[in-house]
Amino acid sequence: MGVQTGFPANPGFPAKDVEDCIRDALDQELGAQTVLRPRTPSACEPEIDSLVVVEIICAIEEIIGVSLPPTFVPRGGYDDIEACVADLLAETRAVWIALVKEEEHHDR
Repeated sequence: MGVQTGFPANPGFPAKDVEDCIRDALDQELGAQTVLRPRTPSACEPEIDSLVVVEIICAIEEIIGVSLPPTFVPRGGYDDIEACVADLLAETRAVWIALVKEEEHHDR
């Protein structure tokens, strides 16, 4: 019998759930920033600094059930939403794949 880790028995990466989580968090951040600092209608992207990224990472961790390394937080954050989504999704997928491989190795 393998070691119980809390990692899902079906190791399919929940890409849609993770991407939705990132986009939802960024939408909430844009809403909060709009209340605090009204902008022109053309400014429809939130400022994605490192603190915002940490909040997003915490939300992702809740979805996938594992801790993500602090190296996920780039200095200064991201310049735009798509860069943030693409990078965090790729980084999360890489951690997920590594954990699946580790889990498979322990089950042998």
